[in-house]
Amino acid sequence: MSPKEVITPSIDRSRIVAPAVPANFISRKHLFYLFETGLPGVTVVAAPAGYGKTSLVAEWALTRRDHLIWLTITESDSLQDMSALFIQATRNVIPGFAPWFEKEAGIRPVEIVRRWGNELLATGKNFKFVIDNLREFTTKDVDISARLVEQFPSNLQFVTIRRDSIETVYAIFSSRGPLKVIGTPDLAFSETEIETLASMHAIDY
Repeated sequence: MSPKEVITPSIDRSRIVAPAVPANFISRKHLFYLFETGLPGVTVVAAPAGYGKTSLVAEWALTRRDHLIWLTITESDSLQDMSALFIQATRNVIPGFAPWFEKEAGIRPVEIVRRWGNELLATGKNFKFVIDNLREFTTKDVDISARLVEQFPSNLQFVTIRRDSIETVYAIFSSRGPLKVIGTPDLAFSETEIETLASMHAIDY
């Protein structure tokens, strides 16, 4: 196990790494251009379940894994849980990152992100940060999401995967730089892709 893979025992490693592309996956590299926002751009991938959002972003992100920070959040995560996952996901890329996190209990999430952003900026490198949001009831997250994104550093491209759109914070996302929204029309499978999928699963399409 390499140093960057050493994680806190209570953290599920699958939550802080990009998922592997499944064997029966149809490559959609022709959609990669949709992520070309530059820095510090924001890409929102929003569509209901079944549109291949996570697989698409994972395929794109895994071609840029050197400075990729990936975080998956679920309905049961508290702000404290998300903070710990947030820091550990970054430590996968930068071992030993944010040594103050365990030493200073009770730091507000906005302050954690502010320090995180400053330290990322100080590295002099560019990063891609993906949040795969599996939460169903996300309206309660809007305000804090907006405050957190405002703290993101300029050397970061942010990609968020969601099941619902969050137009109310698009203005804040745009204030960081170019904003690209990838929705159901972009993600809909073509006839050829559907035929290929049917063949993979032995379905008489």
